[in-house]
Amino acid sequence: MTKFRRSNIFSIIDPLHSKTYSEGDAKLYRHRFTAGLILSAMVCLAAIVIVASYFLPHGDQGLHIVRVLFVFVGLGALLSIYVLRALDQRVLATNIFISFVGLALIYLAVMTGGILSPASICLIIIPVIATLSIDSFAGKIWGVLAFVTWSLLFYAPQLGFEMKKTMPSVDDSLGFYVSILTTHVFIAFVAFYYEGTSKTLRQNLLKERREYHYLANHDAHTGVINRRHFLEILKSEINKYEKSGDSFCLFFIDLNDFKKANDDYGHHFGDQILEIFSRRLRHRTRATDTVARIGGDEFCVISRDMKTEDDAKCGEQRFEAIIQEPMSLNESSYTLRASIGWSIYPMHGRDHEALLKHADQHMYEVKRRKKEGRS
Repeated sequence: MTKFRRSNIFSIIDPLHSKTYSEGDAKLYRHRFTAGLILSAMVCLAAIVIVASYFLPHGDQGLHIVRVLFVFVGLGALLSIYVLRALDQRVLATNIFISFVGLALIYLAVMTGGILSPASICLIIIPVIATLSIDSFAGKIWGVLAFVTWSLLFYAPQLGFEMKKTMPSVDDSLGFYVSILTTHVFIAFVAFYYEGTSKTLRQNLLKERREYHYLANHDAHTGVINRRHFLEILKSEINKYEKSGDSFCLFFIDLNDFKKANDDYGHHFGDQILEIFSRRLRHRTRATDTVARIGGDEFCVISRDMKTEDDAKCGEQRFEAIIQEPMSLNESSYTLRASIGWSIYPMHGRDHEALLKHADQHMYEVKRRKKEGRS
């Protein structure tokens, strides 16, 4: 139901602005907000015209003023929509709309009593619209202009400028009530709409940030941690264990003959091997372990629960068992071969380079022994 409603709202708003931005783009939400603001202002003004035309007691001159106001703001809205849609200039479109609304309210105030006109109250919406739809600096500029306008309306009679008053005195309280109510309802609507748009934008930005963080720290092909992030974790673990005086084990796994498998069966075959092996490592290791791909066919595992050489030898046997499990690839069975080396902190090194070097040397020693065993 929520999706249905959102779709209907955007189906009304989206035709009013340029559709050059993809879903999730911050500019799309700003354009939607501006288009929605102009549309809501026109709906609000139309409601005022209807109420003023049929429910408020005033003469033909008062009705003429209200209708001129509607036509003037309508022209401003059409021009703003054109600039927003055709020229893709959101800030310019918003300033044009604010200008037309401000001039229309000044005209209404001048024709209905100046500073004592209910229309003068409505000028407060000008800096509010500017702040929410553009930025705080624009809000300050339009706020200053609104203050100058109020000052001119206040001092105009003292300078000899006559302010007309087309509304009878008995309707002053009603006029002020309608103006205050309309102004507050419109500001509340814009604020809620702005908050909803900002919340959606923040959620999308947070989602994109999480996705970016994941892509930056994980191997795109296998989904395990990449080399850069692995080194960050390893350094962090060394700092932590240096303070606690505890130990952990680092395993280095190199897939044997992986290049030959790529050459013989194709890269797609090799990609499947990496995917299956990475998935097995993640599923068969402890939740506290860290699995990473640090090279084309090289993997590392930080095992925080293994602290001695006996633990490391048990871990090596467990990884050997995982490696020797046949893989079903392209309706055929394939068995991996790999060499495994390991190092223990702080026994074999107190920094990440020393630990990796010892594990790598151990791995090559294992590989050499296996080759000698085959020959």
